[in-house]
Amino acid sequence: MGAGEMLELLDLMQLGRAANPVFRRRALAWLGSGIEFDGWVWGSGRRLPDGSVVIDDARLEGRSPALLAEFGEVAALDPVSRRFALEPRRLQNVCVSRDYAAPRLRPVGDYLRRHRIGQLMLCGVTHPLQGRLSWLTLYRAAEDRPFDADEARFAEFALPFVLMAGEPCDASRERLSEQLTPREREVASAYAAGADYKRIARDMALAPATVRSHLLKIFRKLGVHSKIELRQRLVD
Repeated sequence: MGAGEMLELLDLMQLGRAANPVFRRRALAWLGSGIEFDGWVWGSGRRLPDGSVVIDDARLEGRSPALLAEFGEVAALDPVSRRFALEPRRLQNVCVSRDYAAPRLRPVGDYLRRHRIGQLMLCGVTHPLQGRLSWLTLYRAAEDRPFDADEARFAEFALPFVLMAGEPCDASRERLSEQLTPREREVASAYAAGADYKRIARDMALAPATVRSHLLKIFRKLGVHSKIELRQRLVD
């Protein structure tokens, strides 16, 4: 990856962190400069204790919505889904005619062909603070043109950066606004910035005991145990 591409990646990450609405479109256009694909699914969800993945949100382009609606019918047979659940960060570079040739996997291959998928690449990331997964699957219709080694290397490097800069950060901010009351957010920001509870009480015209009560609730709601963890949680 050249210097120009690295600069563009840095610009993309800044757009993602700022929750800029053009981030996703710009990110996909940038990925298209190194990978030829004609459809995608950008998803987010959670991994359950049994290793399965629950999809909370998925956005699709270039394929029918039935692709997502029908996936449940073949999910239990799909080895790619199982590998992804175990190792989300590991790039899955799949050629449908090659990787779904076994008789027991043919229902999955037929499902993919029905939706014009001859090749797919899938990679995901785990977001430690949110406990969430996000992933991006890129599709190519042509069955006789697998993603080549250069495309795979580009995807393996670029997809995690794009995903880490993307929607889960926005969702984290939304959940923070849902978890804390306006007053708790105000107290949390002041405390994380370095103020002690006495100064917060004075600046906000609150009793010190009220500030301590707010901080206890904030720490419990956000699952943090120190000012440093709180500051990191607010930043992320």
